[in-house]
Parts: sequence; structure tokens; C-alpha cells
Amino acid sequence: MMKRIISIVCVLALLLSCAACGSRKTEPETPENNEALALRLIDGAGTQRFVLAGEAGGDVYTVETAMLTVFLDGEAAAPADLENGMILTFDTGYTLLETWPMQITNAVVRAQSETENQADHGDLCGVYLQVLEDLWTNDSGLNENITYISVDLGEAPGDLTDGEKAAIAWLFSGRHNAQGLQLSFEALAENGYLKEGMLYWEDGALFSITEPEHGNSTANKLKFNARKWRSGTGAIFFDDCTAKRGKGVQWKPYQIGGFAIS
Repeated sequence: MMKRIISIVCVLALLLSCAACGSRKTEPETPENNEALALRLIDGAGTQRFVLAGEAGGDVYTVETAMLTVFLDGEAAAPADLENGMILTFDTGYTLLETWPMQITNAVVRAQSETENQADHGDLCGVYLQVLEDLWTNDSGLNENITYISVDLGEAPGDLTDGEKAAIAWLFSGRHNAQGLQLSFEALAENGYLKEGMLYWEDGALFSITEPEHGNSTANKLKFNARKWRSGTGAIFFDDCTAKRGKGVQWKPYQIGGFAIS
């Protein structure tokens, strides 16, 4: 009789164990990143996807806003409360998909509406993206049959990080269905994009923003020149441009000092 009771108890324990196993999730766990991450919101405020950038040239990220839990100034907030130019800090535990750009999911993000760093350039990337779009719109004939767009920000004022420069180049070239590059005129020639002995880019256009020789740029006021170049006789120039800082991370609309075309 005792043996029978013991057998029944063992069978019941086995059945309970199997039932517990059946209730567990069997999907493989997605690896999580355990390092906090501080990135600038480059583009996408008010939309369903953010584009962000870090320090290095490869540090370009996207995140679907539906995958975010947001805190602004220490209070629960919505993704729509964030502005381009803000620094977003991602708590540990987010998931990172190593695509290009890299994708962040399942993240808790924190931001401040006012930066304590007065030298921080805020939404300067937004200013430069607007300059590039204005160059694109002017003399649209220079845009025909373009396969490549090179965005050279190597001498642009404002201390952009390499990641921010890469994000601008990726966004701008993608908006115009072109392959993005970050090469100067000299680098384009060295890498064979320009035909030897010809001042003409057959299937691309070079966009550049540079600081004038006597720019006198500050944290709150920038001076720059901008150019779209296709050939020696096919280029436009925005000279002596001025951009002034607005409220918070915002900048006021930039002003063009002079316009030239060749």
C-alpha cells in the first residue's frame, strides 16, 4: 500500500513539473546591451522614427518611437515631447541590432529640456540639413542623373561629432535616393569618382559646408559658406551665411549673405 502511495505522489509531481515546463516561454531571449548610451536626436522629432548619432563615424542609430519609454526632466513623458538636438540617454537593458544604421529597441530614454552645457550645439544638425536641402532646391538641373551625393562637413563650424556628420550625410543622400559619401573634392578625385583631367562629376554632386577664413564663429552664432558642385561651370554658392542660436536646443533660420552661380 505504501509503495502505491509513493508511486502516485511521484506521478503527480512529474505531471506538475511537465505542466510548469509547458507554461514557460520557449522563444530564445534577445541579447540586451548593458551599457548606458548617450546620443543626440538628429532627426525625427514628432514622427514614428528617430535618427540619432554618437561620437564615432559609425555611431548612427534609428529607433521606432513606439519602442521607447520616455522621461523628460525626470517626469514620465511621450516621444512627441522630445526635440531634435536633445541629448538622449538610454538606460542599460536596451536591445541593439547591429545593422546599418544600428537599431535600438525596448529602451528607456531620459532627456533634459535645458542643457547645462552652454557650449552644446543643440540642433545644429537640423540647420545643416536645411542648408543642404536649400542647395538641392536651387539650380535643380545640377541634380539630374545623380547616383552619388557626397556631403563634406570636415571643415564645418560647430564641432559636430563624426557620428553627427555621418548621420547628416546618410539622411540627406537617402532623401534623394542616392548613395551617400563623405568625401572632399580631393578625396573624390583620389578615389576615382572624378574622371582624370576633367572637372566634372558625371554621376554625382558634392555638397560642402565650410567656415570662412574670418568666420569668428561662437557657440551662439556661426558663420559659414555652403556649396553644391557638379563641375567647374556647374556649381552654386551660399556665401557669408549666419546662423544664430534660439531658445533651448533650437536655432533660428539661417541667413545667406551672398549667392553665386557658375
